[in-house]
This record gives sequence, C-alpha cells and structure tokens, in this order.
Amino acid sequence: MSVYKTIAKNFAANSFGMGVNFLNQIAMVPLFILNWGVEKYADWILITAFSAFFAMTDLGLNRASNNDFVIKYQQKDYASCKRLQANAFIFVLFIFVIFISSSILISQIWGFNSILSINSFSETETSFAFMVLLSEVFFNMYGRVYHGIFRATSHTHIAIIIDNIVRLGVLLILFIGVTFHLDINLMLCIYIIPTIGGIICKHHYSNKIFKIKFSFQNFNFPILKSLIGPSLAFMMFPLGQAVSSQGIVLVVNTLLGPTILVAFTTTRTFVNFLRQVMNMLSTSINPEICAAFGRHDIKTIKNIYYRSLVITFIITTFSIILMLLAGEHIYTAWTKHTIAFNQLFFACMLLSMLVSCLWGISSVIPLSTNTHGPFTIAFLITQFFTVIITYLLLTIYPNLEIIPITILSTEILLFVFTLKQNNKFLNINFWEMLTEISHQIKFLLNKGKLLNPIVILKKYGN
Repeated sequence: MSVYKTIAKNFAANSFGMGVNFLNQIAMVPLFILNWGVEKYADWILITAFSAFFAMTDLGLNRASNNDFVIKYQQKDYASCKRLQANAFIFVLFIFVIFISSSILISQIWGFNSILSINSFSETETSFAFMVLLSEVFFNMYGRVYHGIFRATSHTHIAIIIDNIVRLGVLLILFIGVTFHLDINLMLCIYIIPTIGGIICKHHYSNKIFKIKFSFQNFNFPILKSLIGPSLAFMMFPLGQAVSSQGIVLVVNTLLGPTILVAFTTTRTFVNFLRQVMNMLSTSINPEICAAFGRHDIKTIKNIYYRSLVITFIITTFSIILMLLAGEHIYTAWTKHTIAFNQLFFACMLLSMLVSCLWGISSVIPLSTNTHGPFTIAFLITQFFTVIITYLLLTIYPNLEIIPITILSTEILLFVFTLKQNNKFLNINFWEMLTEISHQIKFLLNKGKLLNPIVILKKYGN
C-alpha cells in the first residue's frame, strides 16, 4: 500500500477522534459546570490531572518499544518483535502493581483530599475516583503495547478507531452519570468497562495480523536494557507535559483561586482542541516516517516532513484568524456566559498554539526514529522553566495574561531547536531548509490544494 494512502487512512481515523475530542473537551465542559458547579468541577479537574500525571510511569518504554518493533518488522526480524512485545507487557503490569499498591497505602495514611485540597468530594469518593482513573491510565498503557503491530503493518487506523470508540464509551458514561447525578462511585465502576473492552478488541485484531502470545518465557533482559536509553528519553516527554499542564493548574489554583482556574482551563481546553485538530497530521505521518526509517528511505521522510510542515503553518494561521474573529462568541456560548472571556489572554494562547503546532510537526522525525533524546531533554527543561517563571511572575503580578507570555517563549525555543536537530538528521543546512520550504509553499499555493492536505501528500508523493 502507498505510504500516502496509509497516511490518508490514519488522517481519517484521527478525524473521527477529533469528533470525540470535541465531545470531551468542548461539549462536556458546560455539562460539568451546569450540573456540578464551578467548585466541584475544579476539584474534578485536580483529581483527573493528578491521575493523568502517572501516564509517564511506563518510562517511555511503550513508545520506544513500538518504534523498535516497526523498525525490526521492516527488517523482517520477527523474533525480536515478539520479545519486544513480551517485555513491554510484563513491564506495564509490573509498574501497575507498584503504583496502585502505593496509592492505596497513601490514601490510607494521608488521604487524597488533604494532598489535593479537595472540598467537594468525600475522602472515600476522592480516593476511589483516583484509583479508578489511575487504573484507566495503566489499562490504556497496556493496550498501547499492541500499537507496534498496527503501526508496522500499516493498520494504525484500526488502533486509532478502537481508542476513540473506547473514549466515546467513557464520555457516554460520564454524560449519563453527571446529567442524572449518579453516585460517583457507581459511575466510576462503569467508567472503566470501555477501556477493558478496548484491550480485548486490540488483542483480537492484532493477533489476526501478527500472532503473539503473552509469556514470561519471552522476557529478554538484554532487549529491555537496550531500550532503557530511548525509553527514558521518551519518559521526559510525558513528564514535561505533566509538569506544564498539571504544574500550571496547581500554580493558578494556588495563586489565583478556583474561579480563575476554571477560566484558565476552559480557555486552554478550547485552544488545545484547535491544536489537536492541527496535530492530526503529525499523528498520521508518525508511523510512516518510522517505517521509512526502518527501510532507510530518507527521501520519503523528507517529502512527508516538508509538505506537512508547510500545510500545518498555512492551515493553523488560517484557523487563528477565524478564531480571533469568532472566538469570543464561541467561547461565551460554550461556557453559557458563566465565565468571563479575556481577549488578550485568548489571542496570546492562539499565538503560542501556532508555534506549538510547528514544533509538533517537526518533532515527528526524532520521536518516530528513536533519535529523540536531545529533543525530549530540551522539552522537559523548557516545561520546568515555564512553570517556575509563571509562578514567580504571578506572585509579583497576579494576572492571567502572564501565563501565555511564558508559554510562548518556550514554544519558540523548542521550534528553533527541532528545526536544527532535523537539519542535522536530514544532512541539510539552514539555507537548504529555507529553499525547500519556500519551494513547497509556492508549489502548494499554485496547485490550490490547501483545503485537503492528505490529497496533497497522496497525489504529489514520490
């Protein structure tokens, strides 16, 4: 199958995911606010944010293992593929047992209400909610072990569809639970069912493509050891995301209060939804760049990368212009006029989104070829920098508009860094990069295909 046809399938599957994201990040927010109120919703944000922090505890092994699986599969080293899968399954189960046991112990000794400053839920409700949400994190982590098989055989779209059906089921349960004011413990018991179903579906489909049997006999320490370097480097990416996302949430809640926290998170959620729309292309091209790297096909990597970079810039810029014109109306209607709209804050967040989308598409090359060490280190450092500077500035000048200024500065640094790293990987200099980008802009504008990026990639491929 053509690499561009595969990207088109991935893009279509991710488009379905955007509909699910809309329900999750846009449609659900007014539901929570109207049924639970701002204070209770703020507490729910804290619980979910803290549990999501543990998504990084696989130490990046999943992503490194999946990349290595794709590369080994392209090289027809199927024995190594089976050992890679077995190691990943065993490792996820091991850390799940450790962290769920530790969490139970912490809840008994200190309690999560005091740790997170929760007031709207009882200690039992908060602890149970955290345990369920933590379990969901690890179940999703276990399910992603199968993604190496889907990615290596050009079936990534199947894994994406399964994940999004699971998320849709979870959202349906949340919708029913919040709307009808179900007991939160009962709601959370049902909440975990779709995630378990997703694991069963992935196991069923992946075994049709590449049979693998879970066995402790396939555990291979040398293979696990070889993945330590790229795995730890991958760990820095979710760690950096958690530091930035949850860190700023805690800073805003501490210094500005729960009302401003909801204003910040709703605006960020709105902007992040747009960012995820723009990032669909990077998610779609990731497995194909990995496969091309396994085949040593640098030409295909260059073509996919530069076309995607140009398309991302043009479409993101166009989207920002539309949001500057219509953003206030959409935001106030979305939040039912319960939260004040800050035009300057919104505009700055949109500008940071543009730079974020550009470094996001550029980071696909290191993240899909296991050459991501320098990038993830830079990412982690800049996210710590963002939170620390935000905290210091807010203590001096407690205003929401400070936050996007620090975010934008780190986004620019990351974009410059990824461009330099990719130039080194592709063995080109700065001026050659500009020439290629300029050529792609003129080419795409002349062809008038900007509204359908996948058509461009497919039609004007190698």
